[in-house]
Amino acid sequence: MFARELNGDLRCIHYLRFQYPLHAPLKYALQAIRTWLVLMQERPDAVHVQTPPFICGLVVYLYCRLTGARYVFEYHSAAFGRAWDWARPIQRFLARRAAMNIVTNQHWADLMQAWGAKSLVMFDPFLDLPEGKPFPVSSGFNMAFVCTFAPDEPVEAVLEAARQTPDIHYYITGNKRKKPAEFFANTPDNVTFTGFLDPNGEYLGLLRAADAVMVLTTRDHTLQLGGCEAVAVGKPLITSDWEYLYEVFGQSALYVPNTAEGIRDGVLEMRARHEELTQEVAAFRREGQREWQTRLSQLKASVL
Repeated sequence: MFARELNGDLRCIHYLRFQYPLHAPLKYALQAIRTWLVLMQERPDAVHVQTPPFICGLVVYLYCRLTGARYVFEYHSAAFGRAWDWARPIQRFLARRAAMNIVTNQHWADLMQAWGAKSLVMFDPFLDLPEGKPFPVSSGFNMAFVCTFAPDEPVEAVLEAARQTPDIHYYITGNKRKKPAEFFANTPDNVTFTGFLDPNGEYLGLLRAADAVMVLTTRDHTLQLGGCEAVAVGKPLITSDWEYLYEVFGQSALYVPNTAEGIRDGVLEMRARHEELTQEVAAFRREGQREWQTRLSQLKASVL
C-alpha cells in the first residue's frame, strides 16, 4: 500500500521459514546481506522500512549513512512487544535518526517522543481492495470472524457466543494446523472453520459475502488489519472494547468485551442495526481516506 501510494518499488526479502526461531540467526544474516546488495544496486534516495525486524532498519541506516539517503520506519505493534525488548536501545538509536517514524496510534507516538524521535500516526486508508474469489455462504445472517489463532484472539468466547446464537452462521478463518484436532471436535453446527484463505482470493470473497465482520483482541494498542479490510470493503465491524480501537474505527463499529456474553450481544445488535451500521461504515471510510491524504502529504514532506 505504501509503495503504491508513494510510487516506490516494493522489495520483500525473505529466506527460510516464517516464524521459526531456529532459523532466525541464519535467516536474518542472509536477509541483511541481500538487503544491502539491493540497496547498493538500486541506490534509492529514500527508503521506507517495515519493522520488526529492526535488523532491516539497521542495514538501511548504514546505507543511508554511507550515501546521504533518508529513511522512514513503519512500525507494526509487534515491534514494541516483549520479544524485542533486548533490542530496544538499537531501536531507539535508529528511530532518532529516521526522517519519520510511522506508528499506528498515539500511545506509540508518545513513546517516540520520549525517545526523541519524530513520529506520525497513520491509520489504514481503507483503499479499494481487489474483488477476490467468490466465497459461498449460507442463507440468513453470516458473520466472518477474522482469526489467525493467535494468543490474543478469544476464539473460545466466540465459539460459546455462536452456541448461544444458533440462527447466525460464523465463518472463522485461520490455519487449522495451529490448533490440535480435538479443538474442532465439539464446535457448534453454525460454525465453519475455513482454514487459511488466500488474502487476495477467497479471503476477500468471504469479507464481501458476509453480512458483517468481527475482529477481536485481548491486547491493547493493537491495530486490527482485518477490521481495516472490513471497512475497505464496506462491511460493518465488531471489535474489542479498547479505547485505541475506538480511535481507529469511531462510530463505524460495535465494541464488545472479549466474553461470550459480550460477543453474543454485539452480534445480535449488529444484526438488528445492520443497515444503519453499513451506512456508517461508508461515511467513515470516505473521511478516513481524506485524513490519509493529509497524513501522506506530511510523510512526503518529511523526506524532501
